[in-house]
Amino acid sequence: MTDQTHKKQDMGQEAGTAFGPDLAKASVLVVDDELGMRHFLKKALSTKCRHVDVAATPAEASAYLDGESYDVIMLDNIMPGMTGLEWLADQWQIGLRSDIILMTAYADLDTAIEALRLGISDFLLKPFHSNQVLNAISKSLAKTALKRQNTVLRQELAAGSDLLRQRDTFVGSSQAAQTLRDTIERAAQINAPVVIEGETGTGKHIAARMLHSVSPRAHKPFAWLPCFGISFEDFRERLFGRVDRSVSSGEGILNTAEGGVLFLEDVDLLPPAGQNLLVEWLSTGRFQPVGGGRSFQTDIRVVCCSKGNMKQAVEDGSFRTDLFYLLNVHEVWIPPLRERPSDVIEIAEFFLTSLSARMGAVAPDISASDKRRLMAHDWPGNVMELRNVVERAIIQGGFERALQDVGSTETESLEAVEQRHILNVLQACGGNKAEAARILGVARKTIDRKCQAWGL
Repeated sequence: MTDQTHKKQDMGQEAGTAFGPDLAKASVLVVDDELGMRHFLKKALSTKCRHVDVAATPAEASAYLDGESYDVIMLDNIMPGMTGLEWLADQWQIGLRSDIILMTAYADLDTAIEALRLGISDFLLKPFHSNQVLNAISKSLAKTALKRQNTVLRQELAAGSDLLRQRDTFVGSSQAAQTLRDTIERAAQINAPVVIEGETGTGKHIAARMLHSVSPRAHKPFAWLPCFGISFEDFRERLFGRVDRSVSSGEGILNTAEGGVLFLEDVDLLPPAGQNLLVEWLSTGRFQPVGGGRSFQTDIRVVCCSKGNMKQAVEDGSFRTDLFYLLNVHEVWIPPLRERPSDVIEIAEFFLTSLSARMGAVAPDISASDKRRLMAHDWPGNVMELRNVVERAIIQGGFERALQDVGSTETESLEAVEQRHILNVLQACGGNKAEAARILGVARKTIDRKCQAWGL
């Protein structure tokens, strides 16, 4: 590699730093009828941006937009046959997802008002220098990123603060919990669709957020779309957005989550028409907003979970076979809480700390007797049931009343049955391990060893 090449790369890196981190990833379309201006902008932008196209006419620009997505369009206003603003008004009616920077030598008030009405991001008065262009594009990219971040943040807040606090980890020190974390981290590095499976209340939403947070897309948005009870029309509009005669048409999730992760919750409950829509989008990678006449390419990773067994839904004919295989490239299974009973106390303590702080209440202590009762239960409602018990314990000032309705169910592993029986005997003996060992017909050391393994 020559010294000149090194120098050019160093200058490009310095420019990327000076004008923001997104400039080097930007795709730009220049629309100007002047040959000299097109050459100037092509030369100024090609070494700083990922991709640059130039168009001499509005018709040529429209053809580019039909096949390519651009972050920013540098648009001249005064052109033969049609002004830039007239062309822009037409583009909004068929679908446009780019920021617009208007280039003009005539900055009259009427033009400025019309440009603002059409959603122009910025103005550049001719003549201008290359640094002015780079600054304008960088500011446009920053505003777009902030807008998307705000949209996703509103959804994050709607999801609840507990989900946000847990998105970087999965609470628990058991081997099952560690295996789950390892599986999520491996899946996060592969850019392929993921299905997260598990019983109700196991934390599938939290697992999806953890996968996003440890993936290469962590700096991009995480978008969440519940599929339960949604109509086809609502699903299509929320996913694809809507285009009408207004610049303020609703943006869909696929636009705001570009480059990030889309979590489809309970995807098996989508109506058939919604499943058809997903197959088309996942197969082509392109979507067309409702009311729009132009499709757009997407770069979004899909993570989903199901309310029931997806394979059974395929066999029953309620879920499309091809959609199942499009989504089910990588599986993540979340074990139920009854299969990792040693995590119960750790999770309960996590909820005690987070919920009491949020509720402005004092967290009650978990006595040895409380711990035995918590670990003896098999938690058919999994982590969500445990959270409910902890929340009631905070309100009532202790676990005694909160645990009154806690019982057991039939489906348990042999290890869980043994643990539950030993803990129930210990509870009946008031924690006396020697008496419990006598009743169970085992050595005291056996009880000591098992209690130590359970963290008691």
